[in-house]
Amino acid sequence: METLKRLIFYTADLKAITGKGDRTCQNIMAQMRDFFELKKWQQPTVYQASDFLGIPLEQLVSFIKV
Repeated sequence: METLKRLIFYTADLKAITGKGDRTCQNIMAQMRDFFELKKWQQPTVYQASDFLGIPLEQLVSFIKV
């Protein structure tokens, strides 16, 4: 497995993975925050994104831009 360069998962990462637009990815990120009961100012982690999207962490890490 690749070493994680960062822990936070951003909308741009989701765009790279799904190929969806800005607004769609922002909505998915909002759903993710609701699912994990995060505050508006809290960002989901790579681990939470992996769980929420159902994508193994090893595959998810390869899409994350540093």
